[in-house]
Amino acid sequence: MLIYKNTFDNVKTIGFNFPVEDQYYADETTAIVADGITRDPIGITDFSSATPKQFVEKYPRPSGASLAAKEICDTFSKEDGTLKEKLIKCNHSVKKLNEKYISKCDFLENDYYGAVASCIRIYDDLLDYAYICDCGVIVYDSLGNIKFQTTDDKKLYSDFYIDMIKTDWSLPEKRVIVRKDFRNNLNNIQDGKCVSYGALTGEDSASYFIKSGQIKLEKNDIVVVYSDGFSEFLHVQEFISLILNFQQEKFEEYINMKSKEDYNKYGKEKTLVLFKNNI
Repeated sequence: MLIYKNTFDNVKTIGFNFPVEDQYYADETTAIVADGITRDPIGITDFSSATPKQFVEKYPRPSGASLAAKEICDTFSKEDGTLKEKLIKCNHSVKKLNEKYISKCDFLENDYYGAVASCIRIYDDLLDYAYICDCGVIVYDSLGNIKFQTTDDKKLYSDFYIDMIKTDWSLPEKRVIVRKDFRNNLNNIQDGKCVSYGALTGEDSASYFIKSGQIKLEKNDIVVVYSDGFSEFLHVQEFISLILNFQQEKFEEYINMKSKEDYNKYGKEKTLVLFKNNI
């Protein structure tokens, strides 16, 4: 049963009319969360030269990240097939979006529109799941023990090698390397393995980075579909207690409090869809 669904704003952009780049779709048994890939601000290549206010003011509106995430959720809600097949169709929809808006990708201001995503389907006592990159799915039992969680594939496979690049993300050189060489690149082989990560950017190779599976649910298991902004919450006992005994007002007060308390861990844009297995 669907219990709750919501996107919480980045606490640093509240009041600035900043685009919402997380999107979701949910019904009683199915959900998807899509997290749009942050765009470069218009006319600013060296981020270190811009103030946060300038970054927000120069941020593209409408945002390609928001458009891609919305397109993914819309496509997912309409298409049939397995969850992986549906995400592949979502990727194709983003390809059409990029054909319309991006005449030539430069991996900077004119980077491909895109998003990462996770999705689920519950039927009988089974949970099907699929995801790409760092959106995820986690399952708690009725006591709050973690039964299952998807992996953050970018953190697991890519971040170590990205961190070895001897330049800062604020500089265009690093952003091009990451987006061109690490995103959806099956030929990025280091130490005998592919160290790239996936994203739904319309590139055909994205389909190889979609992971999927199935697990058995027990009565009163809690299923959470989330964007990476919620990652730091998921193992915190107070958070788990609040979703086990869910009350919307208390939950939202807690999330907003933690978001203001520690921006780097909790304050970024984040989306959560919450289910309880009553079968």
